[in-house]
Amino acid sequence: MDQGVIRSLKCHYRKQLVLRILECYGRNKDCNISLLDAVVLLEKSWRLVTESTIRNCFGHVGLTKTQQTEDDDEEDDNLPLSKWQEKH
Repeated sequence: MDQGVIRSLKCHYRKQLVLRILECYGRNKDCNISLLDAVVLLEKSWRLVTESTIRNCFGHVGLTKTQQTEDDDEEDDNLPLSKWQEKH
């Protein structure tokens, strides 16, 4: 996984954790975070990682769809079924 995705996830997780601690502090309660709480915070944090961050990750490792591949896909869309079956 690209460092940008990991960094973003950690940043969002820390923010969620600090917000949770501040919420407990504001209510004058002890802040006990269970494993379930940590997983819920992690899930919230993952949803905050942007699509562009994930897309950039795939771009850095070379897993993006090239223009040539997209053109090939469009050609397949216009083929009659019999020709498509021959090709595949």
